[in-house]
Formats: sequence, structure tokens, C-alpha cells
Amino acid sequence: MTNKVKSLGDLETGIKHLLLENRCSFSDEEKVLLNECLMVIQKAKSNQNVGLVVKVFEILSRLFFTSDHFKDIF
Repeated sequence: MTNKVKSLGDLETGIKHLLLENRCSFSDEEKVLLNECLMVIQKAKSNQNVGLVVKVFEILSRLFFTSDHFKDIF
């Protein structure tokens, strides 16, 4: 994977792209986690709260470890 996330805005854009491009292949649980991530990213961007950024990474780590779609990334 050569693309690197440089900001929360980049991460938000990437997640939105994933949801739009793969909306049929994600499980309901995966969609919920990705949408939860988007909500927390939006809060973190407006508040600039480091704790919220940590929460984003916690949600993403749960998604990566439970999803079949992301197993090839590791």
C-alpha cells in the first residue's frame, strides 16, 4: 500500500470512498464500524481532540482484525 494518510481529512475521504465503492461487499458490522469511524473523525476534526483520534484508531483496528476484506493488507 503506497498511499499514506497525512491528515484526518485524508482518512475521512478514504473511508467514504471505501463505503461508496464496496457498499455491497461489506458486512453490516463492517459498515457500522466504518460509519462510526467517520463520526468520530468529524468530531476530532472540529474539536482537535487527541482522545478522539485514538478512538478512531481503536475502531479501525477492530475493523481490520474482524474483517475478511482487510486480511490481505497485513
